[in-house]
Amino acid sequence: MYSKKTGNIDNRSLLKQFNLSSKNFYKLIITQILLFKELFLESDRQILLNTKKYFKNDLSIIENLFINNDFFQNINDSKLLYNLSQKYSLDYWINNKKKIQNIFNKIIESEIYNNYANSDINDSSLKYSFVEDVYKNVIAQDDEIYSFYQECEIGWSDDFPLVNSIILNWIIKTKINNSITIPTKIFKDPSDKRFGKDLFSTVVKDKKSVEKIIDKFTPEWDNDRIAIIDKIILKMCIYEFTDFPSVPVKVSLNEYVEISKEYSSPNSSTFINGVLNNIYKNFLEKNLIKKNERGLQ
Repeated sequence: MYSKKTGNIDNRSLLKQFNLSSKNFYKLIITQILLFKELFLESDRQILLNTKKYFKNDLSIIENLFINNDFFQNINDSKLLYNLSQKYSLDYWINNKKKIQNIFNKIIESEIYNNYANSDINDSSLKYSFVEDVYKNVIAQDDEIYSFYQECEIGWSDDFPLVNSIILNWIIKTKINNSITIPTKIFKDPSDKRFGKDLFSTVVKDKKSVEKIIDKFTPEWDNDRIAIIDKIILKMCIYEFTDFPSVPVKVSLNEYVEISKEYSSPNSSTFINGVLNNIYKNFLEKNLIKKNERGLQ
Protein backbone atom coordinates (compact mmCIF):
# COMPACT_ATOMS: atom_id res chain seq x y z
CA MET A 1 0.00 0.00 0.00
CA TYR A 2 2.85 2.37 0.82
CA SER A 3 4.54 1.51 -2.48
CA LYS A 4 1.38 2.33 -4.37
CA LYS A 5 0.95 5.65 -2.57
CA THR A 6 4.54 6.82 -2.98
CA GLY A 7 5.61 5.12 -6.19
CA ASN A 8 2.44 5.10 -8.28
CA ILE A 9 2.81 1.36 -8.91
CA ASP A 10 -0.05 -0.43 -10.66
CA ASN A 11 -2.20 -2.93 -8.77
CA ARG A 12 -1.15 -5.95 -10.82
CA SER A 13 2.53 -5.35 -10.05
CA LEU A 14 1.76 -4.95 -6.36
CA LEU A 15 -0.25 -8.18 -6.25
CA LYS A 16 2.67 -9.92 -7.92
CA GLN A 17 4.92 -8.49 -5.23
CA PHE A 18 2.49 -9.74 -2.59
CA ASN A 19 2.90 -13.30 -3.92
CA LEU A 20 6.68 -12.95 -4.03
CA SER A 21 6.74 -11.64 -0.46
CA SER A 22 4.70 -14.63 0.70
CA LYS A 23 7.14 -16.98 -0.99
CA ASN A 24 10.05 -15.09 0.52
CA PHE A 25 8.52 -15.46 3.98
CA TYR A 26 8.27 -19.22 3.54
CA LYS A 27 11.90 -19.35 2.38
CA LEU A 28 12.94 -17.71 5.65
CA ILE A 29 11.05 -20.34 7.66
CA ILE A 30 12.83 -23.15 5.84
CA THR A 31 16.19 -21.37 6.14
CA GLN A 32 15.70 -21.18 9.91
CA ILE A 33 14.97 -24.90 10.01
CA LEU A 34 18.07 -25.54 7.89
CA LEU A 35 20.06 -23.78 10.60
CA PHE A 36 19.37 -26.79 12.85
CA LYS A 37 20.78 -29.09 10.19
CA GLU A 38 23.94 -27.00 9.96
CA LEU A 39 24.33 -26.98 13.75
CA PHE A 40 24.06 -30.76 13.73
CA LEU A 41 26.77 -30.99 11.06
CA GLU A 42 28.93 -28.53 12.98
CA SER A 43 28.66 -30.64 16.13
CA ASP A 44 29.77 -33.65 14.11
CA ARG A 45 32.69 -31.66 12.72
CA GLN A 46 33.73 -30.59 16.22
CA ILE A 47 33.78 -34.17 17.42
CA LEU A 48 35.74 -35.31 14.37
CA LEU A 49 38.33 -32.58 14.90
CA ASN A 50 38.70 -33.57 18.52
CA THR A 51 39.44 -37.20 17.68
CA LYS A 52 42.50 -36.03 15.74
CA LYS A 53 43.93 -34.15 18.72
CA TYR A 54 46.53 -35.71 20.96
CA PHE A 55 44.91 -34.24 24.07
CA LYS A 56 41.24 -34.97 23.62
CA ASN A 57 38.42 -32.99 25.25
CA ASP A 58 35.33 -34.58 26.74
CA LEU A 59 32.71 -34.03 24.03
CA SER A 60 30.15 -36.45 25.40
CA ILE A 61 27.75 -33.58 26.17
CA ILE A 62 27.86 -32.32 22.58
CA GLU A 63 27.40 -35.85 21.36
CA ASN A 64 24.33 -36.39 23.52
CA LEU A 65 22.67 -33.00 23.04
CA PHE A 66 23.30 -32.78 19.29
CA ILE A 67 24.43 -36.01 17.62
CA ASN A 68 22.17 -38.32 19.65
CA ASN A 69 19.28 -35.88 19.71
CA ASP A 70 16.27 -37.16 17.74
CA PHE A 71 15.31 -33.64 16.74
CA PHE A 72 18.65 -32.88 15.09
CA GLN A 73 18.89 -36.36 13.59
CA ASN A 74 15.48 -36.12 11.94
CA ILE A 75 16.22 -32.66 10.59
CA ASN A 76 19.49 -33.86 9.13
CA ASP A 77 17.89 -36.93 7.55
CA SER A 78 14.83 -35.16 6.14
CA LYS A 79 14.63 -35.63 2.37
CA LEU A 80 11.79 -33.13 2.20
CA LEU A 81 13.93 -30.45 3.82
CA TYR A 82 16.76 -31.22 1.41
CA ASN A 83 14.39 -31.03 -1.57
CA LEU A 84 13.01 -27.69 -0.38
CA SER A 85 16.52 -26.31 0.03
CA GLN A 86 17.28 -27.34 -3.56
CA LYS A 87 13.96 -26.08 -4.94
CA TYR A 88 14.42 -22.59 -3.48
CA SER A 89 18.25 -22.53 -3.71
CA LEU A 90 18.59 -22.02 0.04
CA ASP A 91 22.36 -22.10 0.30
CA TYR A 92 22.74 -19.13 2.67
CA TRP A 93 24.15 -21.17 5.56
CA ILE A 94 26.19 -23.48 3.33
CA ASN A 95 28.01 -20.45 1.96
CA ASN A 96 28.57 -18.99 5.42
CA LYS A 97 30.04 -21.77 7.52
CA LYS A 98 31.86 -19.28 9.75
CA LYS A 99 28.54 -17.92 10.96
CA ILE A 100 27.40 -21.44 11.80
CA GLN A 101 30.56 -21.95 13.84
CA ASN A 102 29.94 -18.66 15.67
CA ILE A 103 26.36 -19.62 16.51
CA PHE A 104 27.41 -23.08 17.64
CA ASN A 105 30.09 -21.60 19.91
CA LYS A 106 27.57 -19.19 21.42
CA ILE A 107 25.33 -22.15 22.23
CA ILE A 108 28.00 -24.24 23.95
CA GLU A 109 29.23 -21.18 25.84
CA SER A 110 25.74 -20.28 27.03
CA GLU A 111 24.28 -20.80 30.49
CA ILE A 112 21.56 -22.94 28.92
CA TYR A 113 24.13 -25.41 27.60
CA ASN A 114 25.78 -25.62 31.02
CA ASN A 115 22.42 -26.24 32.67
CA TYR A 116 21.64 -29.15 30.36
CA ALA A 117 25.17 -30.50 30.76
CA ASN A 118 24.27 -31.38 34.33
CA SER A 119 20.88 -32.89 33.48
CA ASP A 120 19.75 -36.36 32.48
CA ILE A 121 20.93 -36.07 28.88
CA ASN A 122 19.48 -39.48 28.00
CA ASP A 123 15.95 -38.17 28.46
CA SER A 124 14.45 -37.71 24.96
CA SER A 125 11.94 -35.08 26.11
CA LEU A 126 14.75 -33.15 27.76
CA LYS A 127 16.66 -33.01 24.49
CA TYR A 128 13.68 -31.41 22.78
CA SER A 129 13.51 -28.93 25.65
CA PHE A 130 17.17 -28.17 25.02
CA VAL A 131 16.35 -27.27 21.40
CA GLU A 132 13.43 -25.11 22.52
CA ASP A 133 15.49 -23.21 25.10
CA VAL A 134 18.43 -22.72 22.74
CA TYR A 135 16.17 -21.37 20.04
CA LYS A 136 14.24 -19.05 22.37
CA ASN A 137 17.23 -17.67 24.29
CA VAL A 138 20.16 -17.86 21.87
CA ILE A 139 19.11 -18.11 18.23
CA ALA A 140 16.05 -15.83 18.32
CA GLN A 141 17.98 -13.22 20.31
CA ASP A 142 21.14 -13.26 18.21
CA ASP A 143 22.01 -9.95 16.55
CA GLU A 144 24.44 -11.65 14.17
CA ILE A 145 21.65 -13.81 12.70
CA TYR A 146 19.39 -10.75 12.41
CA SER A 147 22.11 -8.79 10.58
CA PHE A 148 22.85 -11.79 8.39
CA TYR A 149 19.23 -12.00 7.27
CA GLN A 150 19.24 -8.29 6.49
CA GLU A 151 21.95 -9.05 3.95
CA CYS A 152 20.29 -12.17 2.54
CA GLU A 153 16.87 -11.01 1.34
CA ILE A 154 14.82 -7.81 1.42
CA GLY A 155 12.17 -8.10 4.10
CA TRP A 156 13.74 -10.97 6.05
CA SER A 157 14.81 -8.76 8.95
CA ASP A 158 11.20 -7.48 9.21
CA ASP A 159 9.85 -11.04 9.14
CA PHE A 160 12.42 -12.39 11.61
CA PRO A 161 10.36 -11.83 14.83
CA LEU A 162 7.23 -13.47 13.40
CA VAL A 163 9.20 -16.37 11.93
CA ASN A 164 10.84 -16.91 15.31
CA SER A 165 7.39 -17.27 16.89
CA ILE A 166 6.34 -19.73 14.18
CA ILE A 167 9.50 -21.83 14.56
CA LEU A 168 9.23 -21.85 18.35
CA ASN A 169 5.63 -23.08 18.19
CA TRP A 170 6.72 -25.68 15.65
CA ILE A 171 9.47 -26.92 18.01
CA ILE A 172 6.98 -27.19 20.87
CA LYS A 173 4.59 -29.12 18.64
CA THR A 174 7.32 -31.57 17.61
CA LYS A 175 8.16 -32.06 21.27
CA ILE A 176 4.54 -32.91 22.10
CA ASN A 177 4.09 -35.21 19.09
CA ASN A 178 7.61 -36.61 19.28
CA SER A 179 7.82 -36.34 15.49
CA ILE A 180 8.92 -33.73 12.98
CA THR A 181 6.78 -32.47 10.13
CA ILE A 182 8.48 -29.96 7.86
CA PRO A 183 6.08 -27.11 6.90
CA THR A 184 5.16 -27.42 3.23
CA LYS A 185 2.73 -24.52 2.83
CA ILE A 186 3.37 -20.80 2.64
CA PHE A 187 -0.05 -20.16 4.19
CA LYS A 188 -1.48 -22.35 6.94
CA ASP A 189 -4.91 -21.90 5.39
CA PRO A 190 -5.81 -20.81 1.81
CA SER A 191 -8.19 -18.28 3.34
CA ASP A 192 -5.21 -16.42 4.82
CA LYS A 193 -3.80 -15.69 1.37
CA ARG A 194 -7.25 -14.81 0.07
CA PHE A 195 -7.73 -12.39 2.97
CA GLY A 196 -4.48 -10.58 2.12
CA LYS A 197 -5.47 -10.17 -1.52
CA ASP A 198 -9.03 -9.13 -0.68
CA LEU A 199 -7.85 -6.54 1.83
CA PHE A 200 -5.39 -5.12 -0.67
CA SER A 201 -7.99 -4.99 -3.43
CA THR A 202 -10.47 -3.27 -1.13
CA VAL A 203 -8.07 -0.63 0.19
CA VAL A 204 -6.61 0.34 -3.21
CA LYS A 205 -10.08 1.42 -4.32
CA ASP A 206 -9.64 4.11 -1.68
CA LYS A 207 -13.18 5.45 -1.35
CA LYS A 208 -13.44 9.17 -0.71
CA SER A 209 -15.87 8.42 2.11
CA VAL A 210 -13.07 6.79 4.12
CA GLU A 211 -10.87 9.84 3.65
CA LYS A 212 -13.71 11.98 5.01
CA ILE A 213 -14.06 9.69 8.04
CA ILE A 214 -10.38 10.13 8.85
CA ASP A 215 -10.71 13.92 8.43
CA LYS A 216 -13.70 13.94 10.80
CA PHE A 217 -11.83 12.13 13.57
CA THR A 218 -8.56 14.05 13.20
CA PRO A 219 -9.89 17.64 13.35
CA GLU A 220 -6.67 19.04 14.78
CA TRP A 221 -4.65 17.63 11.92
CA ASP A 222 -4.41 18.91 8.37
CA ASN A 223 -4.81 16.00 5.97
CA ASP A 224 -1.31 16.46 4.58
CA ARG A 225 0.24 16.43 8.06
CA ILE A 226 -0.79 12.83 8.79
CA ALA A 227 2.06 10.49 7.89
CA ILE A 228 1.37 8.41 4.77
CA ILE A 229 1.94 5.13 6.61
CA ASP A 230 -0.39 6.22 9.44
CA LYS A 231 -3.16 7.04 7.00
CA ILE A 232 -2.74 3.68 5.27
CA ILE A 233 -2.96 1.90 8.63
CA LEU A 234 -6.12 3.82 9.51
CA LYS A 235 -7.74 2.99 6.18
CA MET A 236 -6.88 -0.72 6.39
CA CYS A 237 -8.39 -1.00 9.86
CA ILE A 238 -11.53 0.93 8.86
CA TYR A 239 -12.08 -1.45 5.95
CA GLU A 240 -11.62 -4.42 8.26
CA PHE A 241 -14.32 -2.94 10.49
CA THR A 242 -16.83 -2.65 7.67
CA ASP A 243 -15.89 -5.08 4.89
CA PHE A 244 -14.45 -8.14 6.64
CA PRO A 245 -17.12 -9.71 8.88
CA SER A 246 -14.95 -12.61 10.05
CA VAL A 247 -12.22 -10.41 11.59
CA PRO A 248 -12.94 -9.45 15.25
CA VAL A 249 -12.74 -5.73 15.97
CA LYS A 250 -10.30 -6.21 18.86
CA VAL A 251 -7.97 -8.17 16.57
CA SER A 252 -7.99 -5.37 14.00
CA LEU A 253 -7.37 -2.68 16.62
CA ASN A 254 -4.53 -4.57 18.30
CA GLU A 255 -2.84 -5.59 15.06
CA TYR A 256 -2.77 -2.13 13.51
CA VAL A 257 -1.51 -0.50 16.70
CA GLU A 258 1.32 -3.05 16.74
CA ILE A 259 2.03 -2.47 13.04
CA SER A 260 2.30 1.27 13.69
CA LYS A 261 4.90 0.60 16.40
CA GLU A 262 6.97 -1.34 13.90
CA TYR A 263 6.67 0.82 10.81
CA SER A 264 5.77 4.36 11.85
CA SER A 265 6.99 7.05 14.25
CA PRO A 266 7.36 6.55 18.03
CA ASN A 267 4.13 8.45 18.78
CA SER A 268 2.07 6.92 15.99
CA SER A 269 0.73 3.99 18.00
CA THR A 270 -0.96 6.33 20.50
CA PHE A 271 -2.38 8.42 17.66
CA ILE A 272 -3.59 5.34 15.73
CA ASN A 273 -5.12 3.77 18.84
CA GLY A 274 -7.05 6.91 19.78
CA VAL A 275 -8.40 7.62 16.29
CA LEU A 276 -9.43 4.02 15.60
CA ASN A 277 -11.19 3.61 18.93
CA ASN A 278 -13.22 6.78 18.31
CA ILE A 279 -14.10 5.62 14.79
CA TYR A 280 -15.12 2.21 16.12
CA LYS A 281 -17.44 3.73 18.75
CA ASN A 282 -19.03 5.93 16.09
CA PHE A 283 -19.51 3.01 13.70
CA LEU A 284 -21.00 0.94 16.51
CA GLU A 285 -23.57 3.64 17.30
CA LYS A 286 -24.54 3.86 13.63
CA ASN A 287 -24.69 0.06 13.29
CA LEU A 288 -22.08 0.13 10.51
CA ILE A 289 -20.10 -2.83 11.85
CA LYS A 290 -21.47 -6.20 10.76
CA LYS A 291 -19.63 -9.24 12.07
CA ASN A 292 -20.41 -12.93 11.65
CA GLU A 293 -20.03 -15.53 14.39
CA ARG A 294 -16.26 -15.77 13.92
CA GLY A 295 -15.91 -11.98 13.89
CA LEU A 296 -17.77 -11.68 17.19
CA GLN A 297 -15.34 -13.91 19.05
